[in-house]
Amino acid sequence: MPQVTDYRELPTPAPDLARIEALWSFVASSDGEHLVLPDGRMDLIVRFRAGGDGQVTGTTVLVAGPAQRAARVVVCAQDRFFGVRFRAGWGGACLGVDPASLRDTTLRGAAAEQLIGADAQRLCTAPTGGALREALIDCARRRSRQAVAVPRETTLAIDLLHHTGGRLGQAELAAASGIAPRSLRRRIAAAVGLPYKVFASVLRFQRTLRLLARHPTLSLGQAALEGGYSDQAHMTREFRRHGGFTPGTRPPAVLVGMPMGDLAETFKRGRTGTG
Repeated sequence: MPQVTDYRELPTPAPDLARIEALWSFVASSDGEHLVLPDGRMDLIVRFRAGGDGQVTGTTVLVAGPAQRAARVVVCAQDRFFGVRFRAGWGGACLGVDPASLRDTTLRGAAAEQLIGADAQRLCTAPTGGALREALIDCARRRSRQAVAVPRETTLAIDLLHHTGGRLGQAELAAASGIAPRSLRRRIAAAVGLPYKVFASVLRFQRTLRLLARHPTLSLGQAALEGGYSDQAHMTREFRRHGGFTPGTRPPAVLVGMPMGDLAETFKRGRTGTG
């Protein structure tokens, strides 16, 4: 089976960080299924194989929409992927698509190529892995620069919700971001592509997975409390919904780089407009 260590994140230049969250690669160590957990982001991906001479074959372009459910991707040993993960709320703007139209959906091949237009030709004809990676980065950067700006108040609200791991109440989030509650729900759904409550739930799920991975002696009851769930049964339902497993039967899975900050520090950043 593919291993968690098959995935790694690559250095992302500072100028790209406002709208691009990470560059990543995945090389399947064996045949099997790779479990992809929902994170509320959008990714631009190329899947390919590379021969001993470094030449690329079988390049396929993919665009992964914001997900609320886990997906299993069938891979063969030495299948390779390069990906760009956009920051929450920026994927649709950078790719020029309504993110809700791609909820729990991955465009492949011709459909993905049609979405990214002329950039697809350079991706599909890149002769080597290095050239393909650079073409992908250039495509993402260009689209990031050309994207219609997401209102600052909306990005602030998304960042606040993200950094608190989905635990911030709607009234608190509205007050901190300066957006009326009804408008807040509408704006986040439009930018992220997931309903407000679903996005918050995905973030709680991701944060709690990290807690359990980093603190193996933590009881499930303690994890539920720290994760922002009403009780352990609530946590179990949400884990089944988003991952297809329970907190006590977690399979090996990649936890992508989604730094989630301290609650007090998040409020400080939100109120001062810094960070």
